[in-house]
Amino acid sequence: MESGKLELDRTKEGVKKYWDYGSKFYDTAPGSGGDDENQMWKELLSGAIGQSPKNILDVGSGTGIIAMYLAELGHGVTAVDFSEGMMDVARKKALEKGANIRFMDGDVENLSFEDETFDCVTARYVLWTLPHPEKAVKEWVRVVKPGGKIVIIDGKWVTKGLLPLISAANYHIYRFIKNGKNPFTYDYKKEVSVGLPNPHGVEKKQVMEYVSKADLTDIAVTDLKIIRDMQRKRLPWYLKYANDHPIFMVQGIAAKNG
Repeated sequence: MESGKLELDRTKEGVKKYWDYGSKFYDTAPGSGGDDENQMWKELLSGAIGQSPKNILDVGSGTGIIAMYLAELGHGVTAVDFSEGMMDVARKKALEKGANIRFMDGDVENLSFEDETFDCVTARYVLWTLPHPEKAVKEWVRVVKPGGKIVIIDGKWVTKGLLPLISAANYHIYRFIKNGKNPFTYDYKKEVSVGLPNPHGVEKKQVMEYVSKADLTDIAVTDLKIIRDMQRKRLPWYLKYANDHPIFMVQGIAAKNG
């Protein structure tokens, strides 16, 4: 893994610390990662990106879930994240599966790549963790070739209603008992949250605004309820509504020169 000391401000250091801890538990989320879900993610990505091999940058790659899908689909993948803990998990997974992925430490709001380097940029559950999401999307557009794709997957992580709240409490207790995850680390600390415009997830409308301001064209939105439904089927009854937050995919095309 390529690395170097990153200069991060206080908010980003807080975000990094949060995900370094979370890396120990991220892939243990109940209900996630079944064969049907894995196949659906690959179908969704192929539909957005196309089937021909491409040079793809996966920003905020975390434990490499999307990067692994892209590699399995035959794409060349570079994965960037500033959480060393998350990237360590991703690198180990890639080694175990023999996936040829280039891993790099990096701030996804300030990428080290030249203009027009990649055919596509993917970002899953990343925008809500960023202090400057609008700037980030413009940076992703900068490094993609004219006519290339930006594919953003995100969601709003606010639990509403008595049943979902009870289920969410059970979810955190379950993960503490089974995996030792501190149940009080679901949210960022207050001093981190104040530096983030979307500390509890991002609305679909807001993502569309970000991509529009980045001059993307042919913007399309896909509701990903089908993923949540697949995850829910694998959960015990007392966790059925714990992870019922809406998720979606927004994609657009970078403007062509001239």
